[in-house]
Amino acid sequence: MTRHRALAVALLATYLALYHLYIGIYGSPTNRVFLPVHLCLALALCFLARPTAGIGRMGSALDAGGAIGSLLVLAWCLVSLDDWDLKSVGLSSLDQVACTLLLVLVAEAVRRTTGWALIVMSGLFMAHALWARYFPGILHGAGVGWESLLISLVIGDSGIFGVPVLVIAQYVVLFLLFGRLLQIIGAGAFFSRMAFALFGARVGGPAKAAVLSSGLFGTMSGSGVSNVLTTGSFTIPMMIRVGYKPPFAAGVEASAAVGGAIMPPVMGAVAFMMAEFMGVSYVEVAIAAAIPALLYYLAIFFTVHFEASRLKLRGLPPDLLPRAWPLLRQEGYLLLPLATIVALILVGYSVILVVVWSILATVLISFRKRASAVSPHRFASALVATGSLTGPLTVTCAIAGVLIGSMGATGVGFQISQALVDLSGQTLAGLLVMSALLALLLGTGLTASAVYITMVATVIPILKSAGVSDMAAHMFAFYFGVVSDITPPTALAAVTAAGIARSHPVSTMNQASRIGIAAFIVPFMFVYSPGLLMQGSLWDVLRASLSASLGLACLAVALTGYAWRDLRVWERLLLSGACVALIVDHWMFDLAGLLVASAVLLPQWLASRRARAGQSEEVWTDEDRRAISDWMSQETLPDPAHDLSSLRAWALMAAVALGIGYMGAMSWHSRYIVAWLCGLAVCTLLMLSALDLSRHQAAQQRGDSLE
Repeated sequence: MTRHRALAVALLATYLALYHLYIGIYGSPTNRVFLPVHLCLALALCFLARPTAGIGRMGSALDAGGAIGSLLVLAWCLVSLDDWDLKSVGLSSLDQVACTLLLVLVAEAVRRTTGWALIVMSGLFMAHALWARYFPGILHGAGVGWESLLISLVIGDSGIFGVPVLVIAQYVVLFLLFGRLLQIIGAGAFFSRMAFALFGARVGGPAKAAVLSSGLFGTMSGSGVSNVLTTGSFTIPMMIRVGYKPPFAAGVEASAAVGGAIMPPVMGAVAFMMAEFMGVSYVEVAIAAAIPALLYYLAIFFTVHFEASRLKLRGLPPDLLPRAWPLLRQEGYLLLPLATIVALILVGYSVILVVVWSILATVLISFRKRASAVSPHRFASALVATGSLTGPLTVTCAIAGVLIGSMGATGVGFQISQALVDLSGQTLAGLLVMSALLALLLGTGLTASAVYITMVATVIPILKSAGVSDMAAHMFAFYFGVVSDITPPTALAAVTAAGIARSHPVSTMNQASRIGIAAFIVPFMFVYSPGLLMQGSLWDVLRASLSASLGLACLAVALTGYAWRDLRVWERLLLSGACVALIVDHWMFDLAGLLVASAVLLPQWLASRRARAGQSEEVWTDEDRRAISDWMSQETLPDPAHDLSSLRAWALMAAVALGIGYMGAMSWHSRYIVAWLCGLAVCTLLMLSALDLSRHQAAQQRGDSLE
């Protein structure tokens, strides 16, 4: 990437992050301004950050053309503010050109960031909307004209500017900034060290620590891939060092990292979409998701434990591990952002205010230690990173909006749902299986958000009509959307973990799917046991949770083939049957499952108590001990905070804060829209100047020269 292109990317990314930070603090303009600015800047960012490869200057011209085209579409949106609603009646020639250009730009940006799968699917649905009268069977319909389709996809509220893009713009960007700041102040490293302090010396310690640290960091980041990159770079080499095979080590990290998207309090973009589609508060979604998420991590923990027992893997040397209580006293303040989120959500604050206050809390507590302080350079770099992550997420959700708009234009979603009902044999169990298979099929090429959105338009209405509660139906789709990150052949989290472990991606995907198998089972459980979603009496919640936990433990033993000794085939089959009985919501089945599991496992446990067939002793070489010691003591902050004394950098950052504060106090975002957008551009230039100044000073202090 050339210097000029890198500067343009940094400008757009910083502008996009500042834009959302301002809106989080002072409120947003009308959605007719808010969403087009967000989407068009994200499009321009994708064209510049993901350049066309292999065709030289022509590629650069295409990149520049895509970015300029995105800004021209934004100008058209802003100029058309006053008569936007009138466009739903009819489009002028210029309007049709602008709408078509927007669709082309979205498709090309998606191709650059996520590949062809979403483009092909969206194109098929658009083709169906245009020529539905030529399609056979359940796909036959009246069809719509090109102008009507453009109105549905661009002008209306259910297309490109629908719920998916709204959720990304309204919530997710701020949480991305929050997650980035957590990484900067060292929260991810603290979670890893605390996890190793608690579990590192136990059987399979590094793997158990990976599960715990990924769960802790994932509750605040909500991103599987980010979670893998943050904690996996530390935990995966540790697991391999103690004896886990690389695919298994990477699979543990990937499955644990993906759980961050289903673990309250933050969860991920899909959770916010769910709240919007259901018309409920995010708190209700988070409360309902708590027990299923804990069951998911519990199942991973069981699998890791029995796999370590089977391989006779001991924990790490206790003398090289940090001690939990001293570590908590020294770095426990890093838990305050999590405590802030939980406290404010319980008090009843809106999600946007919660994340804004959490960002402020993160910045303030960072100054407890100089090494973790959020300096001007670090804050600016966090803005750049946040904006860069926003582009691919936004364009993916935009083309998911094309799917919804195209299906809504012809009503094909209802017809597909009816076909699913027929294939399922008119039974709830059959319908759930068909829905799960559809979600897994979609997950081979779509992101979690796109899978969930597609199921909202097709499967969820039928689940609700079959008697499934609103929360259970949406949560079912939510889980099978999220699990696409570990399901072959895409499995972004698993592929990322495979890169760290240097293992084969397909082997890693298979291991991640096996370790995270609870994500395929838990959705069926809470459909039949509403107590798992905190619905019903306290007794219902406790009984459902306990039986589900025991059932997942039986499944982990059956899949691993080891409890206190190697299991025979018939024992594994009996435990699989016990798992099925325990997850069925009826006390007689629970009792039968408990008896079968006890009959298989109790004799083994008693025999192991008598025999004390100890595990093989691990001999830690000096090289191993040095490597473990280096890992435990390594500096995990991204860069030193040398710019804390830079008065010029702080002055520029103060100027940005004053400028944003003045525009917010005067409500420029609703009164002087163009001036407001220009003011944010000035603030962006000042912020990047602070970044460059602090980098220059840091280089001088290191005795380097900054080119």
